[in-house]
Amino acid sequence: MFLKHYKRVFVRSALLLPLVCSPSFLLPRSAATETIVFAYPSPSASYLPLVVAQRKGFFDPENIQPELVQVRPAVAVPGLTIGSLDFTTALGSSIGARMRGAPLVIVQVFSDKPTDFLLGAKGIRTAKDLKGRVVGISALGTATHFLTLRVLKAVGLDPDKDVTIRAVGDEGLRLQALGSGLIQAALLGSQGVIQGEKEGLRMIVAAADVIEGLPFAGLATTLTKTKDNPQQLRRVLRAGLKGIRYVQENKAGTVDVIQSWLRIDREIASAAYDLAMKSYSRNGEVSDKGILLSMEFAKITGKIEKDISPGEVVDFRLLREVRKELSWP
Repeated sequence: MFLKHYKRVFVRSALLLPLVCSPSFLLPRSAATETIVFAYPSPSASYLPLVVAQRKGFFDPENIQPELVQVRPAVAVPGLTIGSLDFTTALGSSIGARMRGAPLVIVQVFSDKPTDFLLGAKGIRTAKDLKGRVVGISALGTATHFLTLRVLKAVGLDPDKDVTIRAVGDEGLRLQALGSGLIQAALLGSQGVIQGEKEGLRMIVAAADVIEGLPFAGLATTLTKTKDNPQQLRRVLRAGLKGIRYVQENKAGTVDVIQSWLRIDREIASAAYDLAMKSYSRNGEVSDKGILLSMEFAKITGKIEKDISPGEVVDFRLLREVRKELSWP
């Protein structure tokens, strides 16, 4: 029943996605060099190690041609289950789908903490300055909403008493609302923070500093792939680990990738790198506590009642074997 439903969703949604798929996404895969399709929801530094692995040639020794295609999470899940996609970087939606019965599992984590930052309007310098003020979110009931509540609690504020929560819209609209004074704080990504600070706004706290763990981006795939094609999975994980290590150890080369990939100037690319670094997993994993928090978000945002264990959501066995082969801790 689950698979039939998602096949229908995928067929309908695929008709609306001509601009997210490269031509090779729809063509038969080469027998010589294996094409593997990675879905991502939007350009983001959260899965930067994957982009680095692609652009620095870490997939070449694995005889893999990586294809990164922009696909909405709601479409990526059925795309995985019917085999049109191999992996998705969107871990939150993958966890929610797993809790609803989808045969998905997380095999590698790039960002094990949120890549968001609480930015204050002009005149707001600390969390205490937010008492009695308005905090903007994208929409009520979204992951951003509940992450905002978590961050506010972590910095000593009671979201029900100390502040007013207001739905404003996407990140661009939240940045505009901060600049105009409509709201006094909001969670933004690294580029929003960089732009906001240029306009005189101030970062209050990085979510990664107060949220112990939350699987933000990585690689999720089907249980079938982990069982039937472990060698392919090993090759993908090896390239991903090399991407993680490169990001951690080579700032100049990583900034080069950010600059060309996002088409931004080097100063902004360097600042984006510095902001994102504290969110990256060092070994490709995330803690059980982080998985449980993401499952809690999924229950709230997706009205999921089923309880499963973190061990049913992640499978790091092959990842650990590959790390051992590479002599990495």
